[in-house]
Amino acid sequence: MTLVVAHRGASAHAPENTLDAFRQAVEMGADAIELDVHLTRDGQLAVIHDETLERTTDLEGRVSELTMKQIQRADAGHRFAAADGSFPFRGKGLNVPTLPEVLSWLPAGTGLVIEIKAIAAAGPVVESLRGSAVRAAGAASAISFEQRAIDDVHDQDPELPTGYLLVPFESFDSGLNYAVQRGHAAVHLYEGDLGLDPAPKLSQARAFGLLVGCYVVNDPMRMTHLAAYGLWGFVTDWPDVGRQALGPRGS
Repeated sequence: MTLVVAHRGASAHAPENTLDAFRQAVEMGADAIELDVHLTRDGQLAVIHDETLERTTDLEGRVSELTMKQIQRADAGHRFAAADGSFPFRGKGLNVPTLPEVLSWLPAGTGLVIEIKAIAAAGPVVESLRGSAVRAAGAASAISFEQRAIDDVHDQDPELPTGYLLVPFESFDSGLNYAVQRGHAAVHLYEGDLGLDPAPKLSQARAFGLLVGCYVVNDPMRMTHLAAYGLWGFVTDWPDVGRQALGPRGS
């Protein structure tokens, strides 16, 4: 069964990496939520994609140079624009959540894919997941473009599935070889690099016992196409489209 993984939540419908986006993703039937984490100046895990605040909030500054309290003063709904050009989430109280806040909220039965943006966040991610319900259910994983980040996670918690994110056009063979040698569970490709026939890459990965995921898929025909080959999962900005394309959860 191919998983529908909500990219930063239902990010086409609500401000990315906010609890509103995560709630909507669950309501739309996403199998799992993907989110990003950076480490703040005071050692907390901020759920935000960029190194800085300005693209997604009304404030400026580097996440690593600010405390979590300072970051949570920002309006995380400020920049989100609806199709009609309005800003429906401005001033609605949305902030940048912490990873523990998300873990505390996450409903049972929903998976979590944590993309580690800063290498220094690897250890705190492992510690945050210890004792969490999603970790106990075997429904959490950590991924990164940074090899050292997922190596650190794997060294600290070998039972937590880790995945290597390949940048667009990166060699699949080299990425797969690295993941196999380091004991990672999956490789995650740019969607276009799977090509029209993903079967050879999927078969190659399966021969080594690895899963294959991809990012970002928003076209329903491509979703069904990849699912037909048994892809582990894809991240999408439109989990509602993904759910409609693949059918009800568990089908």
